[in-house]
Amino acid sequence: MSCRPDGKQIWLTIKRLGDFTRRIPYLKPGITVILNGPHGVFTARHCALPKVLLIAGGIGITPIRALAEELIAAGRDIVLVYANRNRAAMVFGRELDDLARTAAGRLRVIPVMSADAGWAGEQGRIDRDRLARLAPDIREREVYLCDPPAMMKLLRSTLAELGVPRISLHYERFAL
Repeated sequence: MSCRPDGKQIWLTIKRLGDFTRRIPYLKPGITVILNGPHGVFTARHCALPKVLLIAGGIGITPIRALAEELIAAGRDIVLVYANRNRAAMVFGRELDDLARTAAGRLRVIPVMSADAGWAGEQGRIDRDRLARLAPDIREREVYLCDPPAMMKLLRSTLAELGVPRISLHYERFAL
């Protein structure tokens, strides 16, 4: 789900990777579907701190986007770091800009491109120094991660080095 649950509508963002996901665009309007979830602790309900750091890698932005909406509504101060290879790979670029504009200064979106020579913003990987610079108060923030497995493993280790308490770290696993 890629939007804040409101009981009226639902947005699903699906990357075509396998047989099932490739068939999604061909579903006919009116078909009955069953939705189950969310499950676990990757929700705003488990956010105890007034400040939040959201880190997304690629399509991992899907639940992060929905979470950002919930956290904005709850009045949280949010830094969202969004990693991609290049601008063409970004999902929700315009929507994230719109969310930041309407959040009255409570959401700062920072795209990071690892392979886009023409990108004027943050370039490279999300590492210890970059996180310390982009969120200098990182120990005072609840942290949510949704990244590919290798990136997730590295970031969890990096966040521990930066002193983020385990209780303040939430993550959603997915594999491509």
